Amino acid sequence: MALPMNAEGQVALAFWAGICVTAMSVLLLAVVLVLRQLAQRRERNHLRAAALWKQVLGDAMRAAPAGAPALPWRDMTGFMDAWNELHDAPGGADNPGMRRVAGQIGLAPKLERMLDRGNFHDRVMAIIAIGYLRSASSFERLARLVGDPSPIISISAARAMMRVDASRAVQQVVPQIEARHDWVDGGIAQMLHEAGPDAIKAELGAAVLRANDEVAPRLVRFLAGVSQEAATPVIGRILAEPHDEHLVSTCLQVMVDPADLDKVRPLLTHARWHVRMHAAAAIGRLGSVDDAVALEPLLADPQWWVRYRTAQALEHLFRGDAGRLERVRDAQEDRYARDILTQVMAERALGETR
Repeated sequence: MALPMNAEGQVALAFWAGICVTAMSVLLLAVVLVLRQLAQRRERNHLRAAALWKQVLGDAMRAAPAGAPALPWRDMTGFMDAWNELHDAPGGADNPGMRRVAGQIGLAPKLERMLDRGNFHDRVMAIIAIGYLRSASSFERLARLVGDPSPIISISAARAMMRVDASRAVQQVVPQIEARHDWVDGGIAQMLHEAGPDAIKAELGAAVLRANDEVAPRLVRFLAGVSQEAATPVIGRILAEPHDEHLVSTCLQVMVDPADLDKVRPLLTHARWHVRMHAAAAIGRLGSVDDAVALEPLLADPQWWVRYRTAQALEHLFRGDAGRLERVRDAQEDRYARDILTQVMAERALGETR
């Protein structure tokens, strides 16, 4: 029995549709295989170039090189991996042999070209490499990247600028540290540590004093981490003025100058418990046995952490006179005060037996 014309047409359509789908699947498979081959080829070339240049640069670190091979564009990613890795290794920073190789191969313009043409990863690697090269000619190009929306690009550019010329870069980088909350604190601290206190303490100290109370605590920690000497007058000024309790607590945690304790003692009666806690801890760290009388009322504080830090502070002040802390405990009428001192004494005894 013959099929109706419309049924025959449907069968033909289904047949040719199947042929087209099969052909497209074969074509797609071929494209995937070609792309895979190209990716594997790029990876093999990358590994070859990285190994070659790691050997060349490693030799240059040990002895002055007579010459260096040409650096073709296809080898740039492998070269950057080797360059950055060796600079991170001991003895790599500012190695004259490596810098001589960089001059021979004309590295700076090649890295700047990578900033314009590379993918995200390659751009980051190029920024890091420029920082290690300390290429002054690339400074303005890096400065434009400090405001990049990507936190990785921007902080990498800031760190590279600081390596190129810290005294010049700090005026642009510190305002970014104030403004950008997407920069990782650990990365900022490492960048400031590399730059050194002489380059950044004045600009960062000024930034702390002009910042609002929401931003200033973060900056205080960075300043104290770089230079306690530079942080001390800034902390003293903050504690002498009315400020947000979070900023005050941060200053209490990082302060190191006993001369500022006169500004700390009134804070033992602060309305916020965490300020009282940090004030007690600071006095225990920097004060003398004469401060014990002022600390004792906090042993009965409603907040457990205040009581605990106060008991630790007294234990520290009485170090070398174990009997005195026991006498203070026995003189307490408040049960919680006696309990917290007993706990701290037990912790001390446990630590001594280890």
